[in-house]
Amino acid sequence: MTDDELQDAAVHIADQFADHDRRFLALMTPQERAGHEQALWMLYHHVDRIWEAPKKAGGPHPVNLGGYGAVAGLRDLLAALIGHVEEVSAQAGDQPEDWRARMVVERND
Repeated sequence: MTDDELQDAAVHIADQFADHDRRFLALMTPQERAGHEQALWMLYHHVDRIWEAPKKAGGPHPVNLGGYGAVAGLRDLLAALIGHVEEVSAQAGDQPEDWRARMVVERND
């Protein structure tokens, strides 16, 4: 497959997976959705570092390099999956402050 075909395939997979993903995300608790989203973001940042590496090294943009179609496709796929979580969380009315632990530090003199 060409780089463009790889990236397009990832976008098509995300589109075809969306209904299934949203249905099962809706079955999760707010805490589970938040953990799922956090894991997706961690993976997205990993893939994004790979995408950005040639530019940071002073090289050409990854689009101009061969073999980066899979990386671009993964970025697109992960962004879509993160979007699914955000949509379902918003529809469910998830409130992060309801489940996140809060730490309060008080100074006692």
